[in-house]
Amino acid sequence: MRFAVTYKVDRLPLHYRMKVYSLIKEAIKNEDELYYKTLFIKNKNEIKPFSFATYLKDFKVSSDSIQVKEITITVSSEMEFAVHAFNGLKQLKTYEIDGVTWKQKNIQILKEATITTNSVYMKTLSPILVEDRKGNPLSPTDEQYEKELNYFANLQIERAANRKLYQPLQFTPINMKKTVIKESNRFFKKKHQNSSLFFTAYRGSFKLSGHPDDLQILYKLGIGKRTTYFGLLTYEGEEVH
Repeated sequence: MRFAVTYKVDRLPLHYRMKVYSLIKEAIKNEDELYYKTLFIKNKNEIKPFSFATYLKDFKVSSDSIQVKEITITVSSEMEFAVHAFNGLKQLKTYEIDGVTWKQKNIQILKEATITTNSVYMKTLSPILVEDRKGNPLSPTDEQYEKELNYFANLQIERAANRKLYQPLQFTPINMKKTVIKESNRFFKKKHQNSSLFFTAYRGSFKLSGHPDDLQILYKLGIGKRTTYFGLLTYEGEEVH
Protein backbone atom coordinates (compact mmCIF):
# COMPACT_ATOMS: atom_id res chain seq x y z
CA MET A 1 0.00 0.00 0.00
CA ARG A 2 1.19 3.49 -0.83
CA PHE A 3 -0.15 6.80 0.48
CA ALA A 4 0.85 10.45 0.83
CA VAL A 5 0.24 12.98 3.58
CA THR A 6 0.83 16.71 3.22
CA TYR A 7 1.57 19.16 6.03
CA LYS A 8 1.83 22.94 5.95
CA VAL A 9 5.18 23.77 7.54
CA ASP A 10 7.06 27.06 7.84
CA ARG A 11 10.47 25.74 8.82
CA LEU A 12 12.29 22.41 8.96
CA PRO A 13 15.56 21.42 10.63
CA LEU A 14 18.38 20.44 8.29
CA HIS A 15 18.11 16.90 9.66
CA TYR A 16 14.43 16.64 8.78
CA ARG A 17 14.31 12.95 7.75
CA MET A 18 14.64 11.83 11.35
CA LYS A 19 11.79 14.18 12.28
CA VAL A 20 9.57 12.63 9.61
CA TYR A 21 10.50 9.20 10.93
CA SER A 22 9.46 10.33 14.42
CA LEU A 23 6.11 11.52 13.06
CA ILE A 24 5.42 8.13 11.49
CA LYS A 25 6.43 6.33 14.70
CA GLU A 26 4.12 8.57 16.72
CA ALA A 27 1.24 7.77 14.36
CA ILE A 28 1.85 4.02 14.77
CA LYS A 29 2.10 4.33 18.55
CA ASN A 30 -1.17 6.25 18.79
CA GLU A 31 -2.98 3.74 16.60
CA ASP A 32 -1.65 0.47 18.07
CA GLU A 33 0.85 0.61 20.93
CA LEU A 34 1.43 -3.16 20.98
CA TYR A 35 2.31 -3.17 17.27
CA TYR A 36 4.56 -0.15 17.87
CA LYS A 37 6.44 -1.90 20.70
CA THR A 38 6.90 -5.06 18.64
CA LEU A 39 8.23 -3.20 15.61
CA PHE A 40 10.27 -0.38 17.13
CA ILE A 41 11.36 -1.78 20.51
CA LYS A 42 11.38 -5.58 20.48
CA ASN A 43 12.59 -5.79 16.86
CA LYS A 44 14.32 -2.42 16.72
CA ASN A 45 17.36 -3.70 14.78
CA GLU A 46 15.37 -5.41 12.03
CA ILE A 47 14.66 -3.88 8.61
CA LYS A 48 11.37 -2.02 8.86
CA PRO A 49 8.49 -2.95 6.52
CA PHE A 50 8.21 0.52 4.99
CA SER A 51 10.05 3.25 3.14
CA PHE A 52 9.28 6.95 2.91
CA ALA A 53 10.26 9.95 0.81
CA THR A 54 9.70 13.62 1.57
CA TYR A 55 8.97 16.29 -1.05
CA LEU A 56 9.64 19.90 0.00
CA LYS A 57 7.59 22.58 -1.77
CA ASP A 58 9.10 26.03 -2.36
CA PHE A 59 12.03 25.52 -0.01
CA LYS A 60 15.12 27.59 0.73
CA VAL A 61 18.08 26.24 2.71
CA SER A 62 19.91 28.45 5.20
CA SER A 63 22.84 27.64 7.48
CA ASP A 64 20.72 26.13 10.23
CA SER A 65 17.24 25.39 8.82
CA ILE A 66 15.04 25.05 5.75
CA GLN A 67 12.30 27.55 4.97
CA VAL A 68 9.46 25.72 3.25
CA LYS A 69 5.80 26.14 2.30
CA GLU A 70 4.67 22.55 2.80
CA ILE A 71 5.93 18.98 2.74
CA THR A 72 4.45 15.82 1.25
CA ILE A 73 5.48 12.50 2.78
CA THR A 74 5.03 9.41 0.61
CA VAL A 75 4.91 6.12 2.51
CA SER A 76 5.07 2.69 0.87
CA SER A 77 4.79 -0.43 2.98
CA GLU A 78 3.31 -3.81 3.73
CA MET A 79 -0.44 -3.70 4.34
CA GLU A 80 -0.44 -4.15 8.14
CA PHE A 81 2.00 -1.30 8.66
CA ALA A 82 0.20 0.90 6.12
CA VAL A 83 -3.19 0.52 7.82
CA HIS A 84 -1.74 1.49 11.22
CA ALA A 85 0.30 4.38 9.79
CA PHE A 86 -2.51 5.74 7.61
CA ASN A 87 -5.10 5.62 10.40
CA GLY A 88 -2.64 7.03 12.91
CA LEU A 89 -1.63 9.92 10.66
CA LYS A 90 -5.27 10.76 9.94
CA GLN A 91 -5.56 11.54 13.65
CA LEU A 92 -2.40 13.67 13.77
CA LYS A 93 -3.90 16.83 12.33
CA THR A 94 -1.09 18.82 13.97
CA TYR A 95 2.39 17.80 15.04
CA GLU A 96 5.01 19.93 16.77
CA ILE A 97 8.73 19.64 15.95
CA ASP A 98 11.31 21.93 17.57
CA GLY A 99 8.68 24.54 18.35
CA VAL A 100 7.20 24.50 14.82
CA THR A 101 3.65 23.21 14.27
CA TRP A 102 2.97 21.01 11.26
CA LYS A 103 -0.65 21.35 10.08
CA GLN A 104 -2.08 18.49 8.06
CA LYS A 105 -3.52 19.56 4.71
CA ASN A 106 -4.59 16.22 3.24
CA ILE A 107 -3.90 12.49 3.20
CA GLN A 108 -4.66 10.14 0.32
CA ILE A 109 -4.07 6.59 -0.86
CA LEU A 110 -1.96 6.37 -4.02
CA LYS A 111 -2.20 3.93 -6.88
CA GLU A 112 0.40 1.15 -6.84
CA ALA A 113 1.96 -0.39 -9.93
CA THR A 114 1.81 -4.13 -10.50
CA ILE A 115 5.05 -5.47 -11.97
CA THR A 116 4.70 -8.45 -14.33
CA THR A 117 7.87 -8.23 -16.43
CA ASN A 118 11.54 -9.00 -15.81
CA SER A 119 12.78 -5.50 -16.70
CA VAL A 120 11.27 -2.21 -15.58
CA TYR A 121 12.18 1.44 -15.62
CA MET A 122 12.24 3.11 -12.21
CA LYS A 123 12.91 6.54 -10.76
CA THR A 124 13.91 7.40 -7.21
CA LEU A 125 11.56 9.21 -4.86
CA SER A 126 14.34 9.13 -2.30
CA PRO A 127 17.98 8.52 -3.31
CA ILE A 128 19.45 5.00 -3.29
CA LEU A 129 22.21 4.33 -0.76
CA VAL A 130 24.66 1.51 -1.52
CA GLU A 131 27.83 0.98 0.51
CA ASP A 132 30.46 -1.73 0.61
CA ARG A 133 31.05 -3.92 3.67
CA LYS A 134 33.37 -1.25 5.15
CA GLY A 135 30.73 1.45 4.85
CA ASN A 136 32.28 3.19 1.85
CA PRO A 137 29.68 4.68 -0.53
CA LEU A 138 29.47 3.20 -4.02
CA SER A 139 28.49 4.85 -7.29
CA PRO A 140 26.29 3.04 -9.87
CA THR A 141 29.37 3.04 -12.12
CA ASP A 142 31.54 1.24 -9.53
CA GLU A 143 32.39 -2.38 -10.27
CA GLN A 144 31.05 -3.58 -6.90
CA TYR A 145 27.79 -1.61 -7.01
CA GLU A 146 25.55 -4.31 -8.44
CA LYS A 147 27.00 -6.97 -6.13
CA GLU A 148 26.34 -4.89 -3.02
CA LEU A 149 22.91 -3.85 -4.31
CA ASN A 150 22.04 -7.55 -4.57
CA TYR A 151 23.33 -8.10 -1.03
CA PHE A 152 20.97 -5.47 0.40
CA ALA A 153 18.11 -6.63 -1.82
CA ASN A 154 18.53 -10.17 -0.46
CA LEU A 155 18.21 -8.84 3.10
CA GLN A 156 15.01 -7.05 2.13
CA ILE A 157 13.53 -10.13 0.41
CA GLU A 158 14.51 -12.41 3.32
CA ARG A 159 12.68 -10.19 5.81
CA ALA A 160 9.61 -9.69 3.62
CA ALA A 161 9.21 -13.11 2.00
CA ASN A 162 11.45 -15.45 4.03
CA ARG A 163 13.52 -16.41 1.00
CA LYS A 164 16.39 -15.26 -1.21
CA LEU A 165 16.08 -13.36 -4.48
CA TYR A 166 14.70 -15.63 -7.17
CA GLN A 167 17.43 -14.33 -9.48
CA PRO A 168 20.18 -11.69 -9.26
CA LEU A 169 19.28 -8.09 -10.01
CA GLN A 170 20.79 -6.20 -12.88
CA PHE A 171 21.01 -2.42 -12.44
CA THR A 172 21.44 -0.16 -15.46
CA PRO A 173 21.78 3.56 -14.63
CA ILE A 174 20.17 5.98 -17.08
CA ASN A 175 20.44 9.37 -15.42
CA MET A 176 21.78 9.04 -11.88
CA LYS A 177 23.24 11.96 -9.93
CA LYS A 178 25.14 12.02 -6.65
CA THR A 179 23.53 13.67 -3.64
CA VAL A 180 25.03 14.04 -0.17
CA ILE A 181 22.49 13.67 2.61
CA LYS A 182 23.13 15.35 5.96
CA GLU A 183 21.44 13.69 8.93
CA SER A 184 21.79 13.12 12.65
CA ASN A 185 20.01 11.74 15.71
CA ARG A 186 20.18 12.26 19.45
CA PHE A 187 22.60 9.35 20.00
CA PHE A 188 25.03 10.60 17.36
CA LYS A 189 24.80 14.18 18.62
CA LYS A 190 25.59 13.10 22.16
CA LYS A 191 28.62 11.10 21.08
CA HIS A 192 29.99 13.53 18.49
CA GLN A 193 29.02 16.91 19.93
CA ASN A 194 26.28 17.83 17.45
CA SER A 195 28.17 16.66 14.36
CA SER A 196 26.24 15.36 11.36
CA LEU A 197 26.13 12.04 9.57
CA PHE A 198 26.80 12.25 5.84
CA PHE A 199 25.43 9.72 3.34
CA THR A 200 26.47 9.70 -0.30
CA ALA A 201 23.52 8.41 -2.30
CA TYR A 202 22.30 8.58 -5.90
CA ARG A 203 18.99 9.77 -7.32
CA GLY A 204 17.49 9.59 -10.80
CA SER A 205 16.28 7.05 -13.34
CA PHE A 206 17.47 3.53 -14.11
CA LYS A 207 16.46 0.13 -15.47
CA LEU A 208 16.14 -2.74 -13.01
CA SER A 209 16.01 -6.36 -14.16
CA GLY A 210 15.15 -9.43 -12.10
CA HIS A 211 12.23 -11.68 -11.19
CA PRO A 212 8.89 -9.78 -11.20
CA ASP A 213 8.05 -10.96 -7.66
CA ASP A 214 11.36 -9.59 -6.37
CA LEU A 215 10.93 -6.32 -8.25
CA GLN A 216 7.44 -5.90 -6.76
CA ILE A 217 8.73 -6.26 -3.19
CA LEU A 218 11.62 -3.86 -3.78
CA TYR A 219 9.28 -1.35 -5.42
CA LYS A 220 7.05 -1.55 -2.36
CA LEU A 221 9.70 -1.55 0.39
CA GLY A 222 12.70 0.22 -1.11
CA ILE A 223 16.07 -0.82 -2.48
CA GLY A 224 19.62 -0.45 -1.16
CA LYS A 225 20.79 0.23 2.38
CA ARG A 226 18.73 1.95 5.12
CA THR A 227 15.54 1.60 3.11
CA THR A 228 13.40 3.34 5.71
CA TYR A 229 15.01 6.63 4.67
CA PHE A 230 16.45 5.78 1.25
CA GLY A 231 15.62 3.92 -1.94
CA LEU A 232 11.87 4.47 -2.33
CA LEU A 233 11.03 4.08 -6.02
CA THR A 234 8.35 5.09 -8.46
CA TYR A 235 7.46 2.88 -11.43
CA GLU A 236 8.07 4.47 -14.83
CA GLY A 237 7.15 1.60 -17.14
CA GLU A 238 8.26 -1.76 -18.50
CA GLU A 239 10.82 -2.53 -21.16
CA VAL A 240 9.26 -2.96 -24.56
CA HIS A 241 10.80 -5.67 -26.77
